Amino acid sequence: MPLMLPTILKNLFTGYATRLYPIQVREPFENARGQISFNEDKCTMCGLCALRCPSVAITVEKKQNKLTFYPFRCIVCEVCVHACPSDAIDLIFKWRPSSYDKPEEVYKSTRLEHLRETTDAAKDALATKEDK
Repeated sequence: MPLMLPTILKNLFTGYATRLYPIQVREPFENARGQISFNEDKCTMCGLCALRCPSVAITVEKKQNKLTFYPFRCIVCEVCVHACPSDAIDLIFKWRPSSYDKPEEVYKSTRLEHLRETTDAAKDALATKEDK
């Protein structure tokens, strides 16, 4: 007991060893991995991100023009960010809030829809030109 007395007295008169969490929130460290975000305007639905994802958190359905992201499967390894040729995937340095359910995020590429519309319009114009 006498050997522990200095440690006990020191701990009694010093401040807290931890943060008072709800009152003092710690900012994330620089370059801390946070969460993945998708930009629908840049996405071409190529599927490289889904092929490279080690945790199968991304699925791409090209015919339905749909990308599905399962954020709670994601291990934030950044492989999909580096694999994307159109820079449609970004890493945000903010942690995802906790949740009781496991939501999925569905994205539809507006860029691909625009390309399909212009291609269809060009095909129609070519078909009418051939009919004349």
